[in-house]
Amino acid sequence: MDWKKILIGKWSWKRPFYSLFWCYVLLTFYGCFMADNIIFQPPGTPYPKNRAGFFSIGKGHEAVAIFHLKPGPEMPTILWSHGNAQNLKSLKPALESFHIKGFGVISYDYPGYGESDGEPTEKGCYEAIEKTYRYLVEDQGVAPEKIILVGQSVGSGPTCWLASQRNHHSVVLVSPFLSAYQAVTHIPIFPGDRFPNHRHLKKVNSPLLVIHGEEDQVVPFSNGKKLFELSPATDKKLIAVPKAGHNDIFLKGDLDLSLIFLEMAAK
Repeated sequence: MDWKKILIGKWSWKRPFYSLFWCYVLLTFYGCFMADNIIFQPPGTPYPKNRAGFFSIGKGHEAVAIFHLKPGPEMPTILWSHGNAQNLKSLKPALESFHIKGFGVISYDYPGYGESDGEPTEKGCYEAIEKTYRYLVEDQGVAPEKIILVGQSVGSGPTCWLASQRNHHSVVLVSPFLSAYQAVTHIPIFPGDRFPNHRHLKKVNSPLLVIHGEEDQVVPFSNGKKLFELSPATDKKLIAVPKAGHNDIFLKGDLDLSLIFLEMAAK
């Protein structure tokens, strides 16, 4: 019995192309059904006992958990979209440090994160940041030109989307990707991609700052550099942090974000 023929089949010049085709189909289906489980990694960290600044906007399954501290006189408000393995608890110390300097700060948890209900999806993240923005502008009376949009890693997705939809002052992207798939594939070869930042940012003319580690193994530096190049903004800056990866960018970069935000606000 010819086991090789049974297991492999008869060789022909078409076989490699068939194999590539079926590999592509399988990877496409895998991406469509499993991408959200890979992109979003909600930590199980509960919120602190000190609930100052924590509350929810909206009701029921559409409620979005936020952390908000108001700005000092004439100071801007930072709307921060966090990374995929963070929630408001882990981001709270950084936000409080900016508030001490006089900034208003607000962040929100994606669906399925912290005390935000639901399951994390691209659409759900867009809805969550939209509700947070509307709360600032409509309920708190914050002028759009006083809002600095900040997105870190997966947070660059909702940030770039909101920047293309709503008025704001400026945009800061930390370790951003061109799109969720392109952080891995480098080129757009699969359908069903998530967070097409490269398309959204082309519609944004406000001042832009991109900060990216040159040794980032999660989202390659080329992603941040390409987004910077694609931006039509006339006032834009790229900070490449030598020897920094994805999670140590602030440590390796020795960056004073408060000073950076003040410089952005002055534009």
